Parts: sequence; structure tokens; C-alpha cells
Amino acid sequence: MARWFCLFVFCLSTLFGIAQSDVRPFESHNQSPLIHSFGLLSAESGLLTAKNKFQLISTINLASNSTNAQTPNEIVYFDGEMFRLDLDLRYGLSENFEIGLNIPIVKHSSGFMDSSIDGFHSFLGLSGGARAGTPQGEIWYAYIQDENSYFNIYEDSFGVGDLSLRLAYQLIRAKRHNLAFRTNLKFNTGKKENLIGSGTFDLSFQLSGQTKSIGERPVYFFYSLGYLNIGKGSLLDEIQVHHVMFGSLALAVRANKWLAPKMQFDYHSRIFKNSQTQELSGYGLQFLLGSDFILSKKFILTAGFSEDVKINNSPDFVFHLGMNYTF
Repeated sequence: MARWFCLFVFCLSTLFGIAQSDVRPFESHNQSPLIHSFGLLSAESGLLTAKNKFQLISTINLASNSTNAQTPNEIVYFDGEMFRLDLDLRYGLSENFEIGLNIPIVKHSSGFMDSSIDGFHSFLGLSGGARAGTPQGEIWYAYIQDENSYFNIYEDSFGVGDLSLRLAYQLIRAKRHNLAFRTNLKFNTGKKENLIGSGTFDLSFQLSGQTKSIGERPVYFFYSLGYLNIGKGSLLDEIQVHHVMFGSLALAVRANKWLAPKMQFDYHSRIFKNSQTQELSGYGLQFLLGSDFILSKKFILTAGFSEDVKINNSPDFVFHLGMNYTF
């Protein structure tokens, strides 16, 4: 029920704005149940909201998590689906400054997409990682290290996640190249006990840029590089890494006035240490593929999906849906 309520709010926002006319990268980052709530910034374009204008970016990510691992001193089990709706409101203070507020709404539930994802992987000949050994249609998130149980979640949960305040400055504004510097302060307003929030105050910085070719079918190249400082207080604070690098590369083509296919890679350095499992050790890398569907100047829909390139560190499948508006 909560999932449909969030989808209703997401679609209702179409009544209050006018779509951005330019192509943007996917507004997405690692949607792992343990990572999504940290202050990792999604990929961004190099342009800010115009002066005295508001912009609303509504994004839905529906992630399927299905993996488990066991070592001599660790047990990790992630099985469930996460629905995350991000409402990102921005305002152009001037030609070079932008402020913003991000409100995430999160729901964890059982995995109703399991059989469909298994069929998708089989059709494309992709590896499902540990999915083959995980029961379908349940929710269970658990982590045990040295006989200490850090969390054991087997019930649905729903709530508002960690709110973020944002500030951005336009470094370069040109016809073919734009570059912006962005900062993000994330508060611990969501409940960490059910993985709605992280339990930490986070501060992140990001350089985001874009280049654009000339012609009837322009090609867009997006890039970003950022740093995240994770505060203390997470569920796994004893193995938490507090300094994280992240970045993205994306390519889009304006095929015609209606369609702009795009693909993207998202990366972050390790977020946890002292773990021998793939789920908690090492970096994260995911691939996104989809398109902007430009239905009119007032309505642009973004749809796509992501797959984990580094298996088990991020969800093996995420469905992505986005809408961008200014008013």
C-alpha cells in the first residue's frame, strides 16, 4: 500500500511544473540496504537551476537485494526489495548559486520481483551471483560477526529517510562545457534500526561536469568525482570506513526530439573494512542503461535499470524511473 501511495505522490508532482528540456544523467547511486542511506551523491549534470526558478527532481529506485555469504567469523544475509522515492527540491539563488533539499521515502519489503529477475538474467546470460541460493519472496536482512548480531530484520518497514541540505556553485558555464561544485549535508533523521536511515551525519563534496557536441543529434558526456565523510553512529560503526571517494561516467545521445538513450557507470570506494565477504568488502561498481522519453516540452520521463558490475556489493537489479521539472 505504501509503495502505491509513493507512486501516486510521484506522479501527482507532474501537475506542478514544467520539464527540463535538457538531457541529464541517471539520478541514482548504490541502493544496497546498508549503503543507500549514506551521503553518496547521485550523478549530476554540470548545470544549476536557473535564477529565481524552482526545480523538482522526483526519482524512484526499486532495488532487488538477494545475496548471502558465510566465512569462519561472519554471516551476511540480504534478501528483500527496497522502494526508494527521492523528492529533490532546488532553487536558483542567482546565476551561479543553487540551494536544495532532498527528502527520501523508503520502504523495505519481501521480494515479489525475484522470479522475473531470474528470468531476465537467464535470458541475457547474466550471472545472478548468490541469488540462486536465496529463497524467493521473503525479507530478511542480517549480519553477524564474531557471534555478535549487528542487526536481524525480517519485517517490512516504511518511513522518511535521512534529509539532506545542498548548495551548489557554477564554476564553468559555456556553450559546450559546464562544471559545477556541489556540497551536501545529510542528517540522521531516518531510523537506522530498520535501515531507513544510516544513523550518521555525512558531509560530501562533488565536482560534476558535462560536454555536448554540436549537431541535430548531440552527444552528451557527463562526469563527476566526489568525496564523502561518514560520521559516527552507523549500525556497523566498528567496521565503518569514514572517508569514501565516488564518481560516475555517463553518455547520452539525443537520437531525435522524442528519445535520448543513455548509459552510465557509478563507482564508490569501500565503505566497510575488516570483512571477508563480497557484500561488505571492497568498492562498488554498477552499470545503468535506459533513456529519456521526451513526450513534450512539459513532460520528460526517464526510465532504465542497473546491474551490479561488482557482484553482491550493490543490488543485482534496480528499476529506475525519474521525472525532472522547473517552475
